[in-house]
Amino acid sequence: MTPPSARGLAGSAKGITPLTILLSAALLVTPTVHAFSTGIASTASTTVAYSRHHTITTTNNNNPLRSSLRHPLSSTASSSSDDTTDDTIYDIAILGSGPASCSLAALLSASPSSPKVVVLSKCADKRWVPNYGTWTEEWAALDEIYAARGVPGLMEKGVDTHWSDTDCFFGEDEGGTVRNEPEGNGKRTLGREYLRVSRVGLKEIFFGNDDDEERKFDVVREDVLGSAINTNIYEPRGAVSFGSDYTELTLKESEKKIRAKIVVDGTGAETSFTIRDGRENEGYQIAYGVECRVEGEGVTADKVGDYDRKKMTLFDYRSEAWRKSNGLVEQSVINTPTFNYVMPLSDDVIFFEETSLVANPAVSFQECKNRLTARLAAQGVTIKDVLEEEYCYIPMGGDVPRKGQRIIPIGAAAGVVHPSTGYQVARMLSSNVYFCDQIVEELARAGENGGDFDPDVAAARIIGRTWTPDSMRQRAFAVFGGDFLMKQNVMGLKGFFSGFFKLDEGMWAGFLAGWKNLPNNEYHDGWWPRVYFGIVFLTKLPPNVALDMAVSIVAYTLENGLDLIQSVTPLLGEPDTFDQSFQFRKNNGDVAAKWEAKEMMCACDRCEEAVEVEEVAA
Repeated sequence: MTPPSARGLAGSAKGITPLTILLSAALLVTPTVHAFSTGIASTASTTVAYSRHHTITTTNNNNPLRSSLRHPLSSTASSSSDDTTDDTIYDIAILGSGPASCSLAALLSASPSSPKVVVLSKCADKRWVPNYGTWTEEWAALDEIYAARGVPGLMEKGVDTHWSDTDCFFGEDEGGTVRNEPEGNGKRTLGREYLRVSRVGLKEIFFGNDDDEERKFDVVREDVLGSAINTNIYEPRGAVSFGSDYTELTLKESEKKIRAKIVVDGTGAETSFTIRDGRENEGYQIAYGVECRVEGEGVTADKVGDYDRKKMTLFDYRSEAWRKSNGLVEQSVINTPTFNYVMPLSDDVIFFEETSLVANPAVSFQECKNRLTARLAAQGVTIKDVLEEEYCYIPMGGDVPRKGQRIIPIGAAAGVVHPSTGYQVARMLSSNVYFCDQIVEELARAGENGGDFDPDVAAARIIGRTWTPDSMRQRAFAVFGGDFLMKQNVMGLKGFFSGFFKLDEGMWAGFLAGWKNLPNNEYHDGWWPRVYFGIVFLTKLPPNVALDMAVSIVAYTLENGLDLIQSVTPLLGEPDTFDQSFQFRKNNGDVAAKWEAKEMMCACDRCEEAVEVEEVAA
């Protein structure tokens, strides 16, 4: 469905999960999230790594990698050496340098325990390209949470543009009824504030400036080698290896080794380090975005076409006026609908994004671009100057991460993107708070136990803070929503969203957010609130869409199992937790029985044989 926490930036049920990967003009994969989706990925190229504690410089002429590394548990820097030493172990190594990775690094570095953190990414110094949008209410809530944890500035430095209201066009008449042929031109005003995140400001908050001496985590400007081919099995051989209390990573260019107790994967939806099953069921969200200057008879002081310059437009699903123009195939526009997402940025600059919510096969980028041109032309608007283009590709579907993986995903790699809407930025930032807390708890537990640290059990508990049984059940409910939306034509989608935004604001806003600690989540964070939401929602839908949804619930359950039903009733229990498989890992069997055998054997003068029993029972 559409944007809850951030446009542009992703379950045990087989279904739809939005993720986002931005294809930049420079063909770089960078943190991605478009207005309606969200993906956080990163790669980059640069050769010098700056850090408050040390500098690592890699070269292209086979010179050794030089470093002066502070041991993570010491308070003073160690002497420099010609190579990275095997006994240098970070507390946390974070792969990727997008918003997910950098926000986690900032939170960890600001925590009272000050763990030793390193960010590993070739693209660490690259600017964040995508447009991130979110509801002001959610961003303000996150601002308070992050400021309380020593990472302030989201509302002050992290906002680029703000709109006091939000419009939608669903082909409704003035009375709010969806009309087809002729299509209605009624405007739905939501009465809720929206903002565009400052890409530059957000990176400064989390990552700092390139010459920032105050950065509290280390940065190695190289990517990590490796691709998961099964649970905890990576190729090429030796790229990722596991010790009893650490994980060893191989840098892609220098082939040097980095060791860490905990490794976090923030490399985005198309990660090679995390396995998420069920990808054969994915749909794809595609969007062509353009920041531009416009001209034409439809451009006035107050409006650009039908779009109010003082508001952002979340959806424009109308198509009747242009679906036969610009070489478009009318039936294709009807069957695989797209909507326009509009951000007026200044008096002469505006951002448009023509978006296919979810489809399989995916709508082409060129088709989205052609539709945007035709849509604007029908409103008397022509693009005069192109300032920036975005190509957003978001795989939607698959499960939460496979259990048992030692490298722990965050953000899009963890499937945090909203399964129905593509929103992720706010969800990711909120989830990283709990993720950080659990990391700190695991490291503290190891310290209390005299250094006894089990990275596999720790990884299970950490990802378990993101995907609790409650959050998995809530996700399963939203996964069905994404699956339903993927099957709708333009009439179905207009009817769906027309009914959706007739709900009380808390109900629709809570569904779009769909994450703990975000405003209005209380309307969806339990089985009964979800049941109530579903019943009320059905009464708001056009009868044909309501009937289709009721039938789809039955068909979806028969095809995909009971995840959806489990999300709306307590009778089927809860999804398995991530650490469940480890609770009997150190079980020594029935020790009492083995000791009894030993005593009886000794009584029969067979004590030498009983030694083996003693060893097993120990």
